[in-house]
Amino acid sequence: MNIYLIGVIVSIAVYMVVGLNAGKKVKDLDDYYVSGRNAPTILIAGTLFASMLSVNGFMGDQGWCYDGNITSLVTLNALCAMGYVIGPLIFGRYLRRSECNTMPEYFGERYHDSKIRRVAGITTVVSLTAYLLASITGVGILMEELTGLPYSVCLFLAWLCFTTFTFYSGSKGVVITDTMMFLVFLAGTLIAGPIIFQAQGGIGELLTNLMNNPAAPEGLLDYHGNVAGTGASDVFGAMMYSVTMGIIWLITVSVSPWQAGRNMMAKSEHVIIRSGSVAAICTVVFLLFLNLMSVAVLNLNPGMEDSQRVLIWASFEILPKLIGTLMLAGIMAAGLSSASTFLSVVGFSLTQDIVQKEYKDEKEKLRVSRMVMLVTGVVALVLAYMGLGGVRIISWFASTIIAASWGVAGIGSVVSKKLSATGARWSMIAGFLGFLVPKCLVGFGIQPFASLFKNFLDPFFTGIYLSLLFAVLGSRFIPVSEEEKQYRNRLLVLPDEERSAEDYRRDKVYGWILIGAGVATTLVLLFGWALPYHGIL
Repeated sequence: MNIYLIGVIVSIAVYMVVGLNAGKKVKDLDDYYVSGRNAPTILIAGTLFASMLSVNGFMGDQGWCYDGNITSLVTLNALCAMGYVIGPLIFGRYLRRSECNTMPEYFGERYHDSKIRRVAGITTVVSLTAYLLASITGVGILMEELTGLPYSVCLFLAWLCFTTFTFYSGSKGVVITDTMMFLVFLAGTLIAGPIIFQAQGGIGELLTNLMNNPAAPEGLLDYHGNVAGTGASDVFGAMMYSVTMGIIWLITVSVSPWQAGRNMMAKSEHVIIRSGSVAAICTVVFLLFLNLMSVAVLNLNPGMEDSQRVLIWASFEILPKLIGTLMLAGIMAAGLSSASTFLSVVGFSLTQDIVQKEYKDEKEKLRVSRMVMLVTGVVALVLAYMGLGGVRIISWFASTIIAASWGVAGIGSVVSKKLSATGARWSMIAGFLGFLVPKCLVGFGIQPFASLFKNFLDPFFTGIYLSLLFAVLGSRFIPVSEEEKQYRNRLLVLPDEERSAEDYRRDKVYGWILIGAGVATTLVLLFGWALPYHGIL
């Protein structure tokens, strides 16, 4: 038994013990669905970033960097980080005020309409099942590398780990294990990074070595990245792809059920704002550090066939065994944390939002919720065995579904006086189909539609434009009701317990730290990359 296999076994055992122990503290539906609404900043920030990063952040995205698109990802992450600032301010804190247990339930209550609740539940299940599939697939690939066991066995072990504690403990277990996993992959990356940089000559020589590396992908260090890696035909198209995906992730972290939904667990609205600041800093600073680690491997092994395994290779071949084990355990933790989050949200929506059944008491509903979650996990496992696509492709597909279908209805539920239940429901359906249908046409190469949507109008923008159009049409067809007006007005009232001056002073500290991190990152990129690359320094 090698040290890597031992590391896998130990980490899985720890997560299962902690998760199952948290399950013993679940007393009612609030505990199971929203962790008792008392999670502090560290737990909300941990679960936010861990569930967003996922195994895709360590495999799919890092393979994209290795293939020449680190600058594309820097652009994308900067826009994504904005969602952690905008989302809590214009949506997340109002979502907590609703005291709902799921995001689809919020839409049903806010718009006084059970139909939109079902629509939101269906889109949640579709998108997060795809995301769950990506997480299981990534963890399976990693465990196969670590243990030498067959891929099918690794998939089952990964599934067994996160399903066991998720279906039993619900959100109370997920938020704790997510934060543990966040700390594991944070520590693993920060320790491993300097060693990888040193192996290729030191961090100070990274840019020079990449500029002189004949095997470096075309456009690696240019602002637009590798044009071919974005699927575009020119520089403008490559930049638009990065900006488009950045906007998608901005909307996703602002309103998605596995990101904005974490806000329903927060102890207070101040926790929501502070957690968003921490997640934004991690998205910009931590991910830049991680991306640089991946491109540093180009100077050590420029010919990898499967680029999404770049950090796995570095863990085996460059890092000392103990540190490599920690790094790999961190990658696996990222995948398991996201899988547990997605499984819990899908299970909740199936039980409470799509099948709106009357239960005789909370115990019966809790029991049914656990069984539904278990069945959902089995379905995801079967889909993972079928091997439906790459980790990054599936992950980005899932996030785009939510951004296109939920963006207007979610943000509009707070900022708009005129968006009615009919408009919101039509908007959600139009955004969902407006993205999904063109995406399928492009994927299957059905002409002339495939060329139209690929070259002139990205399927995401088709979805979001149709979502806006149908929001307007639906709201004019059936205007806002009095019940909707009253509910929105109640949401806009700041609760007395949130008015503490001391809490606002602490919020400002987080805000200044966020600004400082942004300025520091800008200076590093300017003086450590852009200017030297163009020969100015």
